[in-house]
Amino acid sequence: MTARVVLVRIGHALLSMGLLTFIIFGLVRLTGDPTDLLLPDLSPESVREALRIKLGLHEPLIVQYGIFLSNLARGDLGTSFVFRVPVGELIAQRFPATLQLAAAALATTLVIGIPLGVMAGYRRGGWVDRAASWLAVVGQSAPAFWVGLLLVLLFAIRLKVLPPGGIGGIETFIMPAFVMALGPLAGLVRLLRSSMIEVLETDYVKFLRLKGLPERSILWKHGLRNAGLSALTFVGILSATLLTGSVVAETVFAWPGMGWLISESIISKDFAVVQGVVLVFSMVYIVVNLLTDLLYGFLNPRLR
Repeated sequence: MTARVVLVRIGHALLSMGLLTFIIFGLVRLTGDPTDLLLPDLSPESVREALRIKLGLHEPLIVQYGIFLSNLARGDLGTSFVFRVPVGELIAQRFPATLQLAAAALATTLVIGIPLGVMAGYRRGGWVDRAASWLAVVGQSAPAFWVGLLLVLLFAIRLKVLPPGGIGGIETFIMPAFVMALGPLAGLVRLLRSSMIEVLETDYVKFLRLKGLPERSILWKHGLRNAGLSALTFVGILSATLLTGSVVAETVFAWPGMGWLISESIISKDFAVVQGVVLVFSMVYIVVNLLTDLLYGFLNPRLR
């Protein structure tokens, strides 16, 4: 991959970030007037107008957007209307919890998905393949909130073997990590299965078998290495998706992360927190996708 291609892709990522700031800023402003939340219902209009001036909401939207970009360049995401603390401080407090949960979900996806996808492609039509197909159907069709509620009902309320929510020991990670991993796990299994089937039917693999190479070596060393290239992009996107898509799991399991924070902020119309969290989520997604794209180009000799 040439330096010009790398610079072009970095430029596309920066352009995407710029457009996202405009879209996020505009959509948040469509949710209503925050003074309706911050002041009693019978507050006089003069008090509301004074609060709008204090918050900078009396300026035209283009001026507010310019102020927003200027503050963003200094790392200032604003101050929460509800919590009365800087948004950056709130994100710094909640982000580690989300990162831990996303890492647990990613580990669950890889530990289960890679062996299951490889064996499903190797043993087509067998019980492993049927189990993988069943998992793919459930994982891609069952709503995450519904699965989460069922897990709470079964393991927390009836069996009483796992806590219903909150963050603590390793047992608190099991249910939310599984809920977050279920959909991505189904996608990874299907992708690896089809890739393994394609790789195992190539002349390259047939030649390795003629040379007398052990089947285990063919499957896990040569087959997975070639099939894994097609899954690399998926895993990169998956990492960003798990990190930015934790809203449902964190809400169901009362996990004190950024997903729960943005859910609370949307309900309370806390503009600054909503746009700050969405902006951070979006930038994480763009950066991870950019790094995955560059890594794929580096590892794939055909692109080089």
